[in-house]
Amino acid sequence: MTPLPQSSNLRASLRRAKAGGERFLGGVMAGATARRLQTKAYADDWAAANIVAQHATGPLWIVLGDSSSQGVGATTREAGYVGVVHEVLRRREAWRVINLSRAGAGITDVLARQLPELTLLTEEEPAALVTCIVGAEDVARRTAGVDIALRTMLAAMPRGAVIGTVPLSGPGADAANAVIREEVVRLGLRVAELGTVTGAPARGREAIRLGDVGHAAWARIMVAAIDNPAPNSDPTPPEGIPQVAAAADG
Repeated sequence: MTPLPQSSNLRASLRRAKAGGERFLGGVMAGATARRLQTKAYADDWAAANIVAQHATGPLWIVLGDSSSQGVGATTREAGYVGVVHEVLRRREAWRVINLSRAGAGITDVLARQLPELTLLTEEEPAALVTCIVGAEDVARRTAGVDIALRTMLAAMPRGAVIGTVPLSGPGADAANAVIREEVVRLGLRVAELGTVTGAPARGREAIRLGDVGHAAWARIMVAAIDNPAPNSDPTPPEGIPQVAAAADG
């Protein structure tokens, strides 16, 4: 496993990661400032925890995605859905988790940064599990070319990866989720249907600002998707693209 780059000073974050995290600011600060501080604190703690995980043993889960996968909005990093799912997995076996997600990430960030990091980490041994929840930022910003970017990203995922649907309402989210549901079947991936936990229709990024209850709901959905057996069928080409058979030996 090729190590991830380290920042200049991770000692405090390493201590927090090994100790199981800390409650964020105790509710003293509110609003955008608290959210920015929380985002930075959780990112630092995940960077430290990733280093610890690289030097441990056991099945490896690699997380891709945006701020929801960082745990932003939860009272502690461990109360985020990744932390909750990891605890469920650790009760079964000595699972490790490396979290490559980034707050504010869109599909292009997964393509340009997170998937290359995944490739480096799995050069010697594949991850036992890869999950990805991304696309809400793209839909909220009405980014052009979401369908093409999604198809490209999904085609680069390892078989059996669990892909979350975009947890927003509206035509943009519906179109993105239609692509996800189509491609996971074609590519032998698995889907986690997150839309059922968002409740009433929401607008923009507010729909992905989860609290502890929302993260716990996502965790239950993710565990159910992880427990579904990975498809065994070979990926099929998109409609209209012929599949080229391998030449016979001899």
